Amino acid sequence: MFKVQLQNFEGPIDLLLYFIKRDKIDIYDIPITKITDEYLQVIQEAKNLDISIAGEFLFMASLLLRIKTQMLLPIRKMDEIDIEDPRFSLVEQIVQYKNFKNIARDLEVIHLKNRNIFQRISTGNEMIRTKSTDDYLQGISLYDLSKIFHSLIKTLPQKDILKISRETVSIDDQKNVIRSFFKKKKIVSLKSLIKTLKSKLEIVVTFLAILDMLRDGVIFCDQKKNFDDIEMRLI
Repeated sequence: MFKVQLQNFEGPIDLLLYFIKRDKIDIYDIPITKITDEYLQVIQEAKNLDISIAGEFLFMASLLLRIKTQMLLPIRKMDEIDIEDPRFSLVEQIVQYKNFKNIARDLEVIHLKNRNIFQRISTGNEMIRTKSTDDYLQGISLYDLSKIFHSLIKTLPQKDILKISRETVSIDDQKNVIRSFFKKKKIVSLKSLIKTLKSKLEIVVTFLAILDMLRDGVIFCDQKKNFDDIEMRLI
């Protein structure tokens, strides 16, 4: 039997995670009766030692008791209705807390590694130079670029009649196009996606759809190095 002190834990989820790690429990199949009994025992020991208990610990105790009661009730199985596991919401909270705790630990390791690293103070003799546009256009002048642009314009076919037609492309439509790519592949190349588009409008709206999906946390984009293709993955 392990004795724990309530003040050693940052919150009720931290205490539950301690039980799960200690007993090597599958986080997606928590034995709710055992966990609830141990949690209530810790709360009771804290009361006996006159330790003040934060409201969040008491709230978690009531939540565990409610889940335990629901698990003990007989379940009527119905063919057309999926009955949600009462532990689902609690498992989500524990998984999310565990992920944040791992991230915090990784950041602390990085901080400890870099805390004794100091940049060398400049003596004034060094010249720090950042790359400019000229670094990427070596040997090419603005006049050369204008000539190239002018020659390309001249090669365009001449049209006497200009027809303007309205294209209707929505962001939702392009989101569906992007999702269709992920049905075939786990990783979708941005270049390969753009090649399937037929107009500038589709390209612009597709970029907006990608930004929208990034904001909503639907996809993840990765570029290994500058000017490389961008790879997209579903989250």
